[in-house]
Amino acid sequence: MHSKDKTMSRHRNTTKGNNQDIVTEDIAPAKKLRNEFEESYCIIMDAKPFLKRVVYGIPQRTNEHVIFLIREGKASITINFKKYELTKGNLVVIPANYIVYIEKYSEDLDPWMTYFNFNTAEEKELVGIQATHLTLSDKEYRNAEEYFNLMYESITQHNKSKEEFMHLVMSMLFRIQSLDGRRLANPKSTKIPKVQQIKSQFIHMVVTMDEPQLTIAEYAERLGISENYLSIIIKQETKQTVKKWIEQKTETIIKMLLVDEENHTLNEISDIVGYSSPPQVVRFFKRRTGMTPYEYRKQKLMEKKKAIE
Repeated sequence: MHSKDKTMSRHRNTTKGNNQDIVTEDIAPAKKLRNEFEESYCIIMDAKPFLKRVVYGIPQRTNEHVIFLIREGKASITINFKKYELTKGNLVVIPANYIVYIEKYSEDLDPWMTYFNFNTAEEKELVGIQATHLTLSDKEYRNAEEYFNLMYESITQHNKSKEEFMHLVMSMLFRIQSLDGRRLANPKSTKIPKVQQIKSQFIHMVVTMDEPQLTIAEYAERLGISENYLSIIIKQETKQTVKKWIEQKTETIIKMLLVDEENHTLNEISDIVGYSSPPQVVRFFKRRTGMTPYEYRKQKLMEKKKAIE
């Protein structure tokens, strides 16, 4: 959104002095992240102060695409002159260049938000040309929360990764598309070149399919093209290999399962992601993150505990 007050802040119920993990507007302004990545994007895990300063009663035009997740409370928000009543469990996607303002909100409002820019027409198609307002189920809400947590990690860890952040944003948007049939892209549209159709179909399959991990050959077969042709197109169009896309999805799923309330065992996780044994999951996860699944789960549980103290 257009404002000199753009900030990144992680929500905590403790004071800055008692928690060194807090990232506040004074420590990590969004402008700094934009300079690092040469694009305007950010994630705000405690967005109420930002919204109060920037869009409360004052219409603003969004320079970026925005995703809101309402975790608590209520808000009346107007998007391109259409009013939306938001409550806990609501998720909103706002395309760039929309006029937005908040008319009122409850004192317990607790929104999370992320904003970002896409450069290509195919990427912008993921956001759509209309605002999206969804009421999420409990499971969908937990998945949305986890996407936000993973995006936060991707831009606050020592090896900050724009690539991972944007991968998570695209993954989340594909999930949102699958929930909102009105905006499902037509992968066979004649207006989109064939290579871009293949790219969009491939990414959609990677992100939305809940089957265990597929091989490059299996993706190619489902798309009706050769394995070599798929590899060339995906590398050319996304600057990432097919293998990397598959690994990013697998890593994301494992992270979500490790912090899921169902407290999945490694045996269950290995079955879900398509590995033959827990040791394979451990080796893969350690190679990707530098931590074992146990270490990751322990760290996240400690963070959650600190957040509610």
